[in-house]
Amino acid sequence: METKVSRRHRKTLSVLNDLIRINIDRITAYEKAAHEDKGPDLKIRDVFYRMATESRSYVNDLHAEIIRLGGAPVTQSTITGKLYLHWLNGKVNFDGESMDSLFAACIRGEEAVQQIYRYALQEEEMPENIHQLVERQLWSLERAYQLLLEARS
Repeated sequence: METKVSRRHRKTLSVLNDLIRINIDRITAYEKAAHEDKGPDLKIRDVFYRMATESRSYVNDLHAEIIRLGGAPVTQSTITGKLYLHWLNGKVNFDGESMDSLFAACIRGEEAVQQIYRYALQEEEMPENIHQLVERQLWSLERAYQLLLEARS
C-alpha cells in the first residue's frame, strides 16, 4: 500500500478492497445471468439487472472511502474473489431447463456475500462512517436476497 496510508487504516482498506472484489464478481455474474436467461420471464431478468446495478453502486461508494483514507482501490476481482463466477462456469445451464439450479446458486451466493459483509463489520478499527456504509450495504443485500426468494416463487 502507499506509504501515506496510516497503519490504523490498513486493515480497513484491505476489508473494503475485499468487498469491492466480491461486488465486481457479483456484477459480472448477474449480468451474465441476465443476458443468458432465455426464459420468457422478464421479471427474473430485471431482478438480475437490479442486483448488478446495486453492486456497481456499492463499488463506487467503497472506492470513494478507500480514496478518502489514502488507499488505492482495486479495479478487478482476484482468484480469492471468484465467489459468484464459480457457479457460472459449468454449475448452471442457462437454457431455461435449470432455472431452479440458477436460483439455488444465486441464493447460496447471496448468503455467502452476506456472511462476508457480517465478517467485515467485525473489523474493530473501522471508522464509524465506513461501518455504517457497510451496514447499509448489508441491509440492501438482505433485501435483494428476499427479492430473489420472491422471484423464485
